[in-house]
Amino acid sequence: MKHILTAMVLTLGLLLTGQATAAFTAADAAELDKDATAAVARFQSETSGSEALLDHAKAILVCPKITKGGFIIGVEGGKCVLREGGKTVDYYANRAGKFGFLAGIQWYSLILVFNDQAALDKFRTGEREWEAGVDASVAVAKVGASGTLDTTNIKEAIVAYTFGEKGLMADVSLEGAVFKKLEVK
Repeated sequence: MKHILTAMVLTLGLLLTGQATAAFTAADAAELDKDATAAVARFQSETSGSEALLDHAKAILVCPKITKGGFIIGVEGGKCVLREGGKTVDYYANRAGKFGFLAGIQWYSLILVFNDQAALDKFRTGEREWEAGVDASVAVAKVGASGTLDTTNIKEAIVAYTFGEKGLMADVSLEGAVFKKLEVK
Protein backbone atom coordinates (compact mmCIF):
# COMPACT_ATOMS: atom_id res chain seq x y z
CA MET A 1 0.00 0.00 0.00
CA LYS A 2 2.83 2.39 0.86
CA HIS A 3 4.43 1.79 -2.55
CA ILE A 4 1.15 2.46 -4.33
CA LEU A 5 0.72 5.80 -2.53
CA THR A 6 4.31 6.78 -3.31
CA ALA A 7 3.77 5.92 -6.97
CA MET A 8 0.56 7.97 -7.01
CA VAL A 9 2.33 11.02 -5.54
CA LEU A 10 5.21 10.74 -8.01
CA THR A 11 2.83 10.29 -10.94
CA LEU A 12 0.76 13.30 -9.91
CA GLY A 13 3.96 15.33 -9.51
CA LEU A 14 5.15 14.39 -12.99
CA LEU A 15 1.76 15.20 -14.49
CA LEU A 16 1.68 18.62 -12.85
CA THR A 17 5.30 19.35 -13.81
CA GLY A 18 4.61 18.33 -17.38
CA GLN A 19 1.52 20.51 -17.43
CA ALA A 20 3.54 23.49 -16.23
CA THR A 21 6.36 23.03 -18.75
CA ALA A 22 4.28 22.25 -21.86
CA ALA A 23 3.90 25.02 -24.45
CA PHE A 24 1.01 27.36 -23.63
CA THR A 25 -0.83 28.11 -26.88
CA ALA A 26 -3.46 30.68 -27.90
CA ALA A 27 -6.03 27.85 -27.83
CA ASP A 28 -4.97 27.01 -24.24
CA ALA A 29 -5.31 30.69 -23.32
CA ALA A 30 -8.82 30.89 -24.82
CA GLU A 31 -9.92 27.76 -22.92
CA LEU A 32 -8.40 29.07 -19.68
CA ASP A 33 -10.18 32.43 -20.15
CA LYS A 34 -13.50 30.60 -20.60
CA ASP A 35 -12.88 28.50 -17.47
CA ALA A 36 -11.85 31.60 -15.48
CA THR A 37 -15.01 33.44 -16.50
CA ALA A 38 -17.10 30.46 -15.36
CA ALA A 39 -15.17 30.30 -12.04
CA VAL A 40 -15.77 34.00 -11.33
CA ALA A 41 -19.47 33.63 -12.17
CA ARG A 42 -19.72 30.61 -9.83
CA PHE A 43 -17.93 32.52 -7.04
CA GLN A 44 -20.29 35.48 -7.45
CA SER A 45 -23.42 33.32 -7.54
CA GLU A 46 -22.39 31.34 -4.44
CA THR A 47 -20.91 34.19 -2.37
CA SER A 48 -22.94 37.10 -1.05
CA GLY A 49 -21.03 40.40 -1.33
CA SER A 50 -18.46 39.12 -3.81
CA GLU A 51 -19.37 41.50 -6.64
CA ALA A 52 -18.48 44.59 -4.60
CA LEU A 53 -15.29 42.89 -3.41
CA LEU A 54 -14.19 42.09 -6.97
CA ASP A 55 -15.27 45.49 -8.34
CA HIS A 56 -13.01 47.32 -5.86
CA ALA A 57 -9.97 45.10 -6.48
CA LYS A 58 -6.96 46.45 -8.38
CA ALA A 59 -6.81 43.04 -10.10
CA ILE A 60 -7.80 39.42 -9.54
CA LEU A 61 -5.90 36.24 -10.30
CA VAL A 62 -8.35 33.48 -11.17
CA CYS A 63 -7.21 29.85 -11.03
CA PRO A 64 -10.24 27.87 -12.20
CA LYS A 65 -8.84 24.45 -11.32
CA ILE A 66 -5.95 23.66 -9.03
CA THR A 67 -5.15 20.00 -8.42
CA LYS A 68 -3.54 19.06 -5.11
CA GLY A 69 -2.56 15.60 -4.00
CA GLY A 70 -0.19 13.60 -1.89
CA PHE A 71 0.52 11.55 1.14
CA ILE A 72 3.01 13.24 3.52
CA ILE A 73 4.76 14.62 0.40
CA GLY A 74 2.39 16.47 -1.87
CA VAL A 75 2.23 18.62 -4.97
CA GLU A 76 -0.28 21.02 -6.45
CA GLY A 77 -0.60 22.93 -9.68
CA GLY A 78 -2.85 24.70 -12.13
CA LYS A 79 -3.07 27.62 -14.52
CA CYS A 80 -4.39 31.10 -13.78
CA VAL A 81 -5.62 34.29 -15.46
CA LEU A 82 -4.74 37.77 -14.20
CA ARG A 83 -7.53 40.27 -14.84
CA GLU A 84 -7.51 44.03 -14.39
CA GLY A 85 -10.75 45.91 -14.94
CA GLY A 86 -12.40 42.68 -16.10
CA LYS A 87 -9.87 42.17 -18.92
CA THR A 88 -7.22 39.47 -19.10
CA VAL A 89 -3.70 40.92 -18.95
CA ASP A 90 -1.51 37.87 -18.22
CA TYR A 91 -1.48 34.10 -17.66
CA TYR A 92 0.32 32.25 -14.86
CA ALA A 93 1.18 28.72 -13.83
CA ASN A 94 0.79 27.82 -10.16
CA ARG A 95 2.73 25.06 -8.44
CA ALA A 96 3.74 24.06 -4.95
CA GLY A 97 5.39 21.20 -3.15
CA LYS A 98 4.46 20.39 0.42
CA PHE A 99 5.71 18.16 3.17
CA GLY A 100 4.00 17.35 6.44
CA PHE A 101 0.58 16.26 7.60
CA LEU A 102 -1.35 15.93 4.36
CA ALA A 103 -3.17 13.13 2.65
CA GLY A 104 -5.56 12.77 -0.28
CA ILE A 105 -6.37 14.47 -3.53
CA GLN A 106 -8.42 17.61 -4.14
CA TRP A 107 -9.49 19.98 -6.88
CA TYR A 108 -10.53 23.53 -6.15
CA SER A 109 -10.78 27.03 -7.60
CA LEU A 110 -8.78 29.97 -6.27
CA ILE A 111 -9.18 33.72 -6.62
CA LEU A 112 -6.45 36.04 -5.35
CA VAL A 113 -7.80 39.55 -4.88
CA PHE A 114 -5.17 42.30 -5.13
CA ASN A 115 -6.44 45.27 -3.09
CA ASP A 116 -3.13 47.15 -3.12
CA GLN A 117 -1.38 48.54 -6.23
CA ALA A 118 2.12 48.00 -4.79
CA ALA A 119 1.36 44.32 -4.13
CA LEU A 120 0.01 43.92 -7.66
CA ASP A 121 3.05 45.65 -9.14
CA LYS A 122 5.39 43.38 -7.21
CA PHE A 123 3.46 40.33 -8.45
CA ARG A 124 3.56 41.43 -12.10
CA THR A 125 7.05 42.89 -12.38
CA GLY A 126 9.19 40.49 -10.38
CA GLU A 127 12.43 39.29 -11.93
CA ARG A 128 11.60 35.74 -10.91
CA GLU A 129 8.69 33.58 -9.86
CA TRP A 130 6.41 35.06 -7.19
CA GLU A 131 5.95 33.00 -4.03
CA ALA A 132 3.11 33.37 -1.55
CA GLY A 133 4.44 33.85 1.97
CA VAL A 134 7.86 34.99 0.70
CA ASP A 135 7.15 37.86 -1.69
CA ALA A 136 3.95 38.89 0.06
CA SER A 137 1.64 37.79 2.81
CA VAL A 138 -1.63 36.39 1.55
CA ALA A 139 -4.63 36.50 3.86
CA VAL A 140 -6.91 33.50 3.44
CA ALA A 141 -10.56 34.53 3.71
CA LYS A 142 -13.36 32.14 4.42
CA VAL A 143 -16.79 31.89 2.90
CA GLY A 144 -19.37 30.78 5.44
CA ALA A 145 -21.82 27.91 4.97
CA SER A 146 -24.52 30.44 4.09
CA GLY A 147 -22.33 31.88 1.30
CA THR A 148 -21.36 35.07 3.16
CA LEU A 149 -17.84 36.46 3.22
CA ASP A 150 -15.75 36.56 6.38
CA THR A 151 -14.96 40.29 6.47
CA THR A 152 -12.01 39.96 8.87
CA ASN A 153 -9.32 39.88 6.15
CA ILE A 154 -10.93 41.41 3.06
CA LYS A 155 -8.99 44.70 3.28
CA GLU A 156 -5.53 43.05 3.32
CA ALA A 157 -3.22 43.76 0.34
CA ILE A 158 -3.80 40.27 -1.11
CA VAL A 159 -6.69 38.03 -0.11
CA ALA A 160 -7.19 34.43 -1.25
CA TYR A 161 -10.56 32.74 -1.69
CA THR A 162 -10.84 29.02 -2.36
CA PHE A 163 -14.14 27.50 -3.43
CA GLY A 164 -15.65 24.61 -5.33
CA GLU A 165 -13.59 22.02 -3.44
CA LYS A 166 -13.95 18.42 -4.59
CA GLY A 167 -12.18 15.43 -3.11
CA LEU A 168 -10.56 15.11 0.29
CA MET A 169 -7.34 16.70 1.43
CA ALA A 170 -6.13 17.18 4.99
CA ASP A 171 -4.20 20.41 4.24
CA VAL A 172 -5.20 24.05 3.79
CA SER A 173 -2.38 26.43 2.94
CA LEU A 174 -1.12 28.78 0.23
CA GLU A 175 2.30 29.01 1.85
CA GLY A 176 4.95 28.13 -0.72
CA ALA A 177 2.65 28.41 -3.74
CA VAL A 178 4.69 29.75 -6.66
CA PHE A 179 3.26 31.67 -9.61
CA LYS A 180 5.18 31.99 -12.87
CA LYS A 181 4.12 34.08 -15.85
CA LEU A 182 3.23 32.07 -18.96
CA GLU A 183 4.06 33.24 -22.47
CA VAL A 184 1.41 32.44 -25.08
CA LYS A 185 3.03 30.69 -28.05
